[in-house]
Amino acid sequence: MNEKLVESVKKTLELVDKKNLDGDVFGIKERNISYSIEKGELSESSEYEDLGLGIRIIKDGKIGFGYCTPGREEKGVRNAEELSNISQKIDLELPEEADTPEPKTYDKKVEESSSQGEGAEFTQQVIEGAKNLKEDIIPTRGGLSISIGHKVIGNTRGVFLKQKNSTVSTGVLATIPGDETSINASESRFSRKMDLDFTDIGKTAAEKVDSLRESSELPEGEVPVVINPDAYGMLMWFGIIPAINGENIRKGKSVYEGKKGKKVASEELLMKDDPTMDWGVGSGSFDDEGVPSREVPIIEDGTLTHFIYDLKEAVKSDTESTGNGLRGGFKNPPEISDRNIILRGEGKKKEKLLPDKGILVDGVMGAHTLNPASGDFSVVGTPAWLVEDGEIKGKVEGAMISGNLPDALETIELADDYKKAYSSIGSREIKMDLPSARFNDVTVSGK
Repeated sequence: MNEKLVESVKKTLELVDKKNLDGDVFGIKERNISYSIEKGELSESSEYEDLGLGIRIIKDGKIGFGYCTPGREEKGVRNAEELSNISQKIDLELPEEADTPEPKTYDKKVEESSSQGEGAEFTQQVIEGAKNLKEDIIPTRGGLSISIGHKVIGNTRGVFLKQKNSTVSTGVLATIPGDETSINASESRFSRKMDLDFTDIGKTAAEKVDSLRESSELPEGEVPVVINPDAYGMLMWFGIIPAINGENIRKGKSVYEGKKGKKVASEELLMKDDPTMDWGVGSGSFDDEGVPSREVPIIEDGTLTHFIYDLKEAVKSDTESTGNGLRGGFKNPPEISDRNIILRGEGKKKEKLLPDKGILVDGVMGAHTLNPASGDFSVVGTPAWLVEDGEIKGKVEGAMISGNLPDALETIELADDYKKAYSSIGSREIKMDLPSARFNDVTVSGK
């Protein structure tokens, strides 16, 4: 653990305590090394470090937030106290010292690879994996990132917690150039430990684009759609995750308002947020408010059981935090966020999900337009393939998929090809462990 960060958090807490105020301090140090792929070659590498403290002061029931870097603790505390004077009053109770789970989140091999500069070699393996399938396939864009993070959270109630994390993520876009238009397909993977097969990542992207050479006619109407994990994760993150957010429930902005305890999905479906899982995408011993991590069942046997809350929304909703208060860096106050969404079902072999006639989708465009208040969606599946008699045929163009996501969950079928799906969108992150899925109640049409 980075001792400079630890001492800075302790010093800040002492400054808050001297003022006879309540508060917490969130410290983070993250070192990230990235390697870029451009036009079939390793183009460049870069390194950055994020280091700082996020400080919350509670004064007369009002919360002030400030931030600073180590060495400027007094200024950070002063800014937080000043801002508390203009905030609304809320009866926020900071957590007290308690036992926390200890999921595995750090692999020493990742840090060793980072310090030894092995990322360039791993990136080259991705490139070669894509290039070696066919001569005309080029890994045109992509990259690899290795990150080591230190997190410290302490408060004036005696909580003082530390955690070290490691992550490896990589992705590549494989392209077959054309005179007028090119064909593209991608593959990405994520892990907290050094267990990725980098050559296979490139090879998988190349195999996908190679399968797009031939075209097929798009089947239209109410036909089954089988969707791969990354694309399915995008739909869930924009359509379902906001709907289980406690603030949206309270404000009437969720399709699940008033449906707790009711059947909302297939009886085979299990959905939970479990940051206590070893090596989970967003696993950890505690959230960014110092609340111990716990498994939060959301949908069990098709029944909606829980929503997710941070400390502030728990007060407003007259409930307790579920350990879902996260920060998008030290400059941001906590907000409600999923941490490690896990989806499970009957777990059929993927080939068993392929219909007599339908489409297979590897990616979606327009997922951000999903409406969590209604669940309605309309996205373009790309790339996508025709499925006929249970076999994958040629690519289909302009596959518009529309329907209602909560309704689709009532007849959904899940495969057993579980994958850790990760993507960053602004300061927020998609963190899921899920399989491919078959949607039976959607409509397919041409653009």
